Amino acid sequence: MNRSIVMWVLFSGCASQSHGTAVDGSTQDQALHDLERETGFKWTVRYQADVGTPSFLDGQTTPLAATIPDAERSARAFILNHSALFKIDPQEDTFATSNAVIDEFGMMHIRLQQKKSTVPIWQAEAIIHFAADGSIRTVTAHVLSIDHLSLITAITSEESSVHAVNDVRLWRPDIDASALETKTPSLWIFPVSPGQAKLAFRVEMAINDGTNPMIVETFVDAQTGDIVHRENLLDSLEGRGVGPLGDAHTLAITERNGSFWLEDGSRGNPPQKTYDAKSGAQLPGTEIKSIDPTSWDEAGLGAGVDAHAFVAASYDYFAHVHSLAGWDGKGKGVHASVHFGTQFSGAFFNGNQLAFGDGDGQNISPLAASLDVVAHEFTHGVIANSAGLGHEGEPGALNEAIADVFGCFIAYGQGTQADWQIGEAIYHPNGQRKAMRDLAEPSATGNPSLYQEYQFTQDDQGGVHLNSTIASHAAYLMTEGGDRIGGIGSSAAERIWYRALSRYLVAHSLFSDAADATFVSARDFGEGHETTVRQAWESVGVMMAQP
Repeated sequence: MNRSIVMWVLFSGCASQSHGTAVDGSTQDQALHDLERETGFKWTVRYQADVGTPSFLDGQTTPLAATIPDAERSARAFILNHSALFKIDPQEDTFATSNAVIDEFGMMHIRLQQKKSTVPIWQAEAIIHFAADGSIRTVTAHVLSIDHLSLITAITSEESSVHAVNDVRLWRPDIDASALETKTPSLWIFPVSPGQAKLAFRVEMAINDGTNPMIVETFVDAQTGDIVHRENLLDSLEGRGVGPLGDAHTLAITERNGSFWLEDGSRGNPPQKTYDAKSGAQLPGTEIKSIDPTSWDEAGLGAGVDAHAFVAASYDYFAHVHSLAGWDGKGKGVHASVHFGTQFSGAFFNGNQLAFGDGDGQNISPLAASLDVVAHEFTHGVIANSAGLGHEGEPGALNEAIADVFGCFIAYGQGTQADWQIGEAIYHPNGQRKAMRDLAEPSATGNPSLYQEYQFTQDDQGGVHLNSTIASHAAYLMTEGGDRIGGIGSSAAERIWYRALSRYLVAHSLFSDAADATFVSARDFGEGHETTVRQAWESVGVMMAQP
């Protein structure tokens, strides 16, 4: 697991430019001096501890681009022209645009995928941020320095699928072969340690199981067929949930041939739909319909009604507050399924849709009835289609933190009391209501609030739910305030966090990267909230307090 505390360092000086992959600290410092001499500005830099390349660069170049194509060319040139700083080889490393946007401030953001020749490197990327005048202002990145690697495969993609399936069958012998669904493999370079990587096929496999569903991502060595890495991609709510609470909702529905359907054509094209999995594991299940527009899902005590209403509320929040149509920004209606599995005490986003279990019937109620839980899962879809944060270790904890933070923002926007708790309405062990996570007081739910309390564990993808409260508590502090911190309020905080997510974070971002990203996002808005943002991250031990 990679951890780093934000330490912003200023360098200045001048010297000749140098390139190459064998880059030591002095050569890297020299390259930074060259950048400053070239641009005439001092640059703030933070290096990622494990790989030694800049995770954050902040300064200013002269204007370089007026259009997106100009910016794409300038972004690639900036990385390659300063290859010694990024510890890469300009003869082998290439960068391809994966996304390019112009935002509301006229800033251009170019996301680049790092490759060796034509093969992409897993989670190796950089975002080059251009100011409105076309100058490069900030770089957020996870660029990797990898020794020379053969790009010739010894096994086929079909063979890699067989190896991946066999691995899952050994790992989960309880799974029936019919429950496995494999996608077409793709070829990647997978980093295994700093400077070292393997050529590997990425095999994504769905385990359609009503008790423990998973989306398994397996990397298979393209030379030997060995398993390099296996990870569960299913974004879930840690096996706790929420259930129908008797809330009344006004629903957007559709009438066809005398029947009414939980189908909302006003939110997405194709429209938002809600399904009944009927206690099974096959998704999406059967679309919920009724002959009475005021009576739905009676056998399930209204879980379909709540899911339909809360998905709509989440869709509306991102559309109205952040101008994002659907979780991918393309206006597609979100699909959700209720009654997943048998006594399944979880909720998840599987990359395509949401699914909610009905709980265990004792301590956990059906999960679709809590707005903050549905909003949490909806936000996982937004995260997957923006920063694409990882699912384990510290990037996974940041992923869960952001889902919790927006779960609270969305609930607050719907008039729910801003209590900064997740799942408190539906989790009731021994008959007593209890929050699953408390962002205002993490210790109340057994979670850490300080970075030095980070808990390393093999459980829960490296403790992603457990450790998430470090970052989400920082969000609480910058919003509501705390000891010696004046909060900026939810309106400013939610815009800063969304901008950080959608513009500055990358797949491998750590808490320190989130600190950088929210600070720069606050600066972009120009409302003077940078000090509060910094103080919030200092309070949880992610940023070093300034003297």
